[in-house]
Amino acid sequence: AVISRNQEGPGEMGKAVLIPKDEQEKMKELFKINQFNLMASDLIALNRSLPDVRLDGCKTKVYPEELPNTSVVIVFHNEAWSTLLRTVYSVINRSPHRLLSEIILVDDASEREFLKSSLENYVKNLEVSIKIIRMEQRSGLIRARLRGAAASKGQVITFLDAHCECTLGWLEPLLARIKEDRRTVVCPIIDVISDDTFEYMAGSDMTYGGFNWKLNFRWYPVPQREMDRRKGDRTLPVRTPTMAGGLFSIDRNYFEEIGTYDAGMDIWGGENLEMSFRV
Repeated sequence: AVISRNQEGPGEMGKAVLIPKDEQEKMKELFKINQFNLMASDLIALNRSLPDVRLDGCKTKVYPEELPNTSVVIVFHNEAWSTLLRTVYSVINRSPHRLLSEIILVDDASEREFLKSSLENYVKNLEVSIKIIRMEQRSGLIRARLRGAAASKGQVITFLDAHCECTLGWLEPLLARIKEDRRTVVCPIIDVISDDTFEYMAGSDMTYGGFNWKLNFRWYPVPQREMDRRKGDRTLPVRTPTMAGGLFSIDRNYFEEIGTYDAGMDIWGGENLEMSFRV
């Protein structure tokens, strides 16, 4: 994937990338590697432009000058080069650098050659401190995140997945809430990137996290009582019973005080409820 500063290339401004008919067979083969359209991803610039999908009221909000800084922890296992690097570039390009202590990439025992020395040499030249930590054996998301958190230096830890694209103004609101009360754990609205076309689509701000009696995390409509508490202002944060486990910011000391994650968790998907109940 080339790095292009213009907004004319494939996928720019979050637009869909459509693969020509004569390449569909190859596209389907490549899809199996990561369960997304790798051919489309590799055509898109690593620092592609994205639309600003925020509400108008969010674009004009002013945040305190003095905010805590954050370490961004990203765990990956056999991730595609283009999606991993696009995540990293989006953090670097759309975060005020004074608020970005470091990016920590935790490799959960990937086998792919390009994720070894090639990745190390590539990130050395980026303008933010990037640390790569290698797990000796496949350990799973939770233990890999715990290793990243233990190595972090920032006042706040922000966990992201390895195939995200942060948009303009993503970081300040998360850190501002923690500055107000360090025991607040903050999740961004999670927009959607199509696994087929890599089109960037705005997520809904009218849902929040809950769970059913099988202890499966679910999205539910924001209830009327929460709308009333916010007096109809959709730019204010929503209080939520439980949170999605993939993307959130938490004060580093508070994370330790509540006992971090349960290191005995083997299967992805329980960390969201566990962290919610601890908080």
